[in-house]
Amino acid sequence: MGTACFGVDIGGTAVKMGLVDEEGNILRDVSFPSPRDPEVMFDEIARQANQLRDAFPDYACLGMGVGVPGPVPDQARVHGCVNLGWGMVDVSGELGRRTGLPVRVENDANLAAFGEMWQGAGRGHRNLVMLTVGTGVGGGVIADGRIVSGWAGAGGEVGHMPVPWHQDWPCTCGKCGCLEVTASATGIVRSARQFSPFDQMEDLTARDVFDAARSGSADAQRVVKDAANCLGYAAAIIGCVVNPELFVVGGGVSAAGEMLLAPVRQAYLQWVFPPCRGAAFRLASLGNQAGIYGGAGLFFC
Repeated sequence: MGTACFGVDIGGTAVKMGLVDEEGNILRDVSFPSPRDPEVMFDEIARQANQLRDAFPDYACLGMGVGVPGPVPDQARVHGCVNLGWGMVDVSGELGRRTGLPVRVENDANLAAFGEMWQGAGRGHRNLVMLTVGTGVGGGVIADGRIVSGWAGAGGEVGHMPVPWHQDWPCTCGKCGCLEVTASATGIVRSARQFSPFDQMEDLTARDVFDAARSGSADAQRVVKDAANCLGYAAAIIGCVVNPELFVVGGGVSAAGEMLLAPVRQAYLQWVFPPCRGAAFRLASLGNQAGIYGGAGLFFC
């Protein structure tokens, strides 16, 4: 009999979950829209888990690792999920009662970083930082193979680092001048709208800005350079604190590939403490399944 674990990634719009064996193979995965009511969500996760266990009777299930979009200080309770409208919820207790399994809970970005360490771009590295650049900027810090959650569960919230770009632009967190104000897809679009013809484009996306930069638009190139410099500056500060071997860059903006990574590396080398210069930068490789791998990895790593 083999062993397997559930990895569950609870998002604002969908729940993704899978049964993963000890070698890191996803035996089967499923997804469904995220119910607003946590009781309804937990019932559905338990129902899906029971179906998956019945489908693979030759595997002993060790537990369930769950990622949630909020701070988790104790691998059990999330202290509020804005995207789900939750207050404090005992995710571990609720799912453990319904499934009869040990349940470990982490912030979703931290869990994605852990998944990349175990089976993705960070495989073979035990000290890495993941930067997730999408609508906002998220992150996860792995030190000596362990997630750095911090005392309040807010470790890895790199998107809310203050940086010296657009310091008068407000962030969703209530502060101004956070990393994600400039470096996120939202920030890139806002920066581009300062220039023509972007100020006239109703459905402007970060991809449009990168495409324009590739086509030679000096204004688009300036916007991309600012976003990359901002990320590289933030990575340099992180590097001075935790000294990772590797930065893994994921999220929708990472689709720009080397057009983003190359100037991020250059900016990192400009600002980082010299002994930390050896850190590599790679694109994330697990995509939307990173949280599933990370959840299972909580039991296998």
